[in-house]
Amino acid sequence: MKKLTALVIMVSLLVFGSSYAFAWAPQVQGEPYEFRPGDSRGVFVWRDGDGFHVRTTTRGQGHVFSGVIRTDGQFRNVRDAGEEGQDFHRLNFHHDTIAFRFETRGGVDGLDFKVKGGDRLTLDLFMDGHRIAAREIYVGRRGWHPGSSEFTLRR
Repeated sequence: MKKLTALVIMVSLLVFGSSYAFAWAPQVQGEPYEFRPGDSRGVFVWRDGDGFHVRTTTRGQGHVFSGVIRTDGQFRNVRDAGEEGQDFHRLNFHHDTIAFRFETRGGVDGLDFKVKGGDRLTLDLFMDGHRIAAREIYVGRRGWHPGSSEFTLRR
């Protein structure tokens, strides 16, 4: 009986410990509080039970947001989440790089995707052809600002 109890405890630790080890960093979790379509401006990035979300919005003035997102795993279920036209994204052959361009004019544009495998996601973001200011990038529920427009999120 003691051996069975020890085995159950060890299996439980492996299962629950491995799910924690594969979780993304806490600062990535949850939609940023600052994300208010049409009332805020910038790029908003978060993760939840449905995967990753990247959104752009502006305060009415039009801006072109573009960038490249890379992973050491593979992107899955990549789909547009935009409301405005003239937007596109392109997934490369290896499914490890997404290039995108959104023309946002007060509404919301964006992408949704999942990451299979890998332990990092690197974003390189631009607004109107220039690197976007880090203060206009909001990551996770608390709206963490990365150090620059190119940054990496880790598991």
